[in-house]
Amino acid sequence: MNVLVWVQALTLGAAMAVLGWALAAGPLRIFSRTSRDVLGYNALVALAALSWWPWLVLELLPPVYRLMLGLVGFLAAVQWLCAGVHKLHDTKPAYVISPLMLPLLSLVMVGSAWLDASGHSLMLASFSAGLWMLGVSLQQVFPSLMAQTGARTARWVLAPFALAGLCWLVGMARAAWMLGVGEPVVPAAATAAGTAHVGLLDGWQVVVWWLSWALLNAGAVGLLFLKLIDKIRELSTEDEVTGALNMRSFLALLQDEGERLRRTPQEQSLLLCEVDQYAALNQQLGFATGDAALRHATAVIGRSLRKTDRLGRTPQGELVLLLPATPAVGATLVAERTQAAIKANPLLVNGQSVGLTLSMGVSSRVSAGIDGETWLDLCRQGVERARREGGARVRVARLDPVQDVTIQGTEGVTQPPAEAGVPLGAPGTGPASPV
Repeated sequence: MNVLVWVQALTLGAAMAVLGWALAAGPLRIFSRTSRDVLGYNALVALAALSWWPWLVLELLPPVYRLMLGLVGFLAAVQWLCAGVHKLHDTKPAYVISPLMLPLLSLVMVGSAWLDASGHSLMLASFSAGLWMLGVSLQQVFPSLMAQTGARTARWVLAPFALAGLCWLVGMARAAWMLGVGEPVVPAAATAAGTAHVGLLDGWQVVVWWLSWALLNAGAVGLLFLKLIDKIRELSTEDEVTGALNMRSFLALLQDEGERLRRTPQEQSLLLCEVDQYAALNQQLGFATGDAALRHATAVIGRSLRKTDRLGRTPQGELVLLLPATPAVGATLVAERTQAAIKANPLLVNGQSVGLTLSMGVSSRVSAGIDGETWLDLCRQGVERARREGGARVRVARLDPVQDVTIQGTEGVTQPPAEAGVPLGAPGTGPASPV
């Protein structure tokens, strides 16, 4: 087996991968930060493989130290890739990707080269270190990936990394066996031929590194592809302004919750909120300010949500909150707290605060007999009633018959909504803001 051919193939493959990942990180902008990390991994692999080429300068080094130079480059590449995987999933970096870890591993490699000139200890140490870094990193990333995609998908996506680790296990076993029997890396017959080896490398070692390089690239592609699918799913289900669920996703959620009611009857509540100053902000300060008001209200509401609560946005600019397992009384208390939180956190526009208030409609259902759109229309009746009475109020709309009930604690709020033509800073609309 001509080792130099395998080394050249590894170098060429890594160089081509660098060009591909540079295209992903640059013009295509596919998760640029992670693509740059995988690009760095391939660049380090290419440099490590180049150190095993028959360069005249490198031929001056003892064979064992020349082998060590390439193996340290491979370990640096694995560490770089592990750091990129942590960044992709926003997990706490493992100690194995600490800046001090690579110098420490380099010292271990130097000691192995000094103690064992055959190169078997170097191979055993490099395979062990690579497997250790990859295993610790995947152990920390797997829970996040499983929560995002499910256990089965997470296992399939991480399968190339597991296969790369298996390759290193085989390399470790072979290196340990050869170290135990004291067999030279390159047989005497191959040494006499002069074409089957490069330094202390043999074909099996290069093939193991070549396979692990290809598998780790495949694993990186799988992780990015999964992240891209997740991003597309977010864009298709979330409102681009507020980050809340869009109307189509929210109606589908209401339908699913209706099916849940058929199985386990439990009162659910729906809360529809309209920012009273939204129209005036759009007309007087521009749509960007109106969008900022919606984002601000979404953030304030989101701080007090339970894990089971869901927030969405309607095409009319209203925010709608689903409260599972919550009766109407509990929903009105949530509405009161939300109203107080919005008033206590004004919107900052050009360095000045603009007070926001909400007109809110609340409705509840105990059976799946009412569909999502009808339920929303019922809540909208409560919002319209609150606005007619001056805004900054909560009104409850009941199913049969429809009744609008003033919630205790909001009756004293008389701030009128900021309609078109009502200047910001007028009574009840909050402090003035420069247009």
